[in-house]
Amino acid sequence: MDKIILGILMLKRLTAYEIRNVIRQNYSSMCSDSLGSIQVALKKLLEAGFVTCSEFVENGVNKKRYSITDLGRTDFMGWLKTPMDMSKTKNMDLGKLLLMGLVPAKEREALLDEILQKLNKELCDLTEILKATEHWDGKNQVLAEMETDTDYRLGIQSATQQTDMDKNIDGIRYFENMTLRFGIAEAKFQIEWFSKLRDTVSKGDVSDE
Repeated sequence: MDKIILGILMLKRLTAYEIRNVIRQNYSSMCSDSLGSIQVALKKLLEAGFVTCSEFVENGVNKKRYSITDLGRTDFMGWLKTPMDMSKTKNMDLGKLLLMGLVPAKEREALLDEILQKLNKELCDLTEILKATEHWDGKNQVLAEMETDTDYRLGIQSATQQTDMDKNIDGIRYFENMTLRFGIAEAKFQIEWFSKLRDTVSKGDVSDE
């Protein structure tokens, strides 16, 4: 979660609640959107000097807005430039599939139905997010914000080694879009795979494939 938060703060100064909303809308499949978990991560990042926070009052409520520091940018970029290890599949819930043979046969079909229900919901959610991003019209607003926030503009230009903010935003948006498409493709694959398994279980044919 720490690196996801740093990545979010690379783009904009945000409160913990705003960070939660960004995670909920875009990163829920990668990390928790629990406010408590976010606050714990922010405390850790503050202690490491990777972020700072400034207090302000809005509608009579005291709030804290978090910003990434140069040290945080360096740490985040070091992590980002490390090649992805797509072989990492340490999902403990896979253990439930591995050991499903211990579940009474009459209950296996219901368990697989629940898995498919969750996968279909995830696919629906990701598809809706993708549709929303394809109709996004906030580019001019982001450019205007960057014009008034020199520190953040220079931080992004330094990270991308590109001074043209228009191109920077296009690049950021492109890979956000590709991540969504990856999630959609993965959800579709899993739905197809578990549907076939469910059909096999439904027929009572669980001999070795």
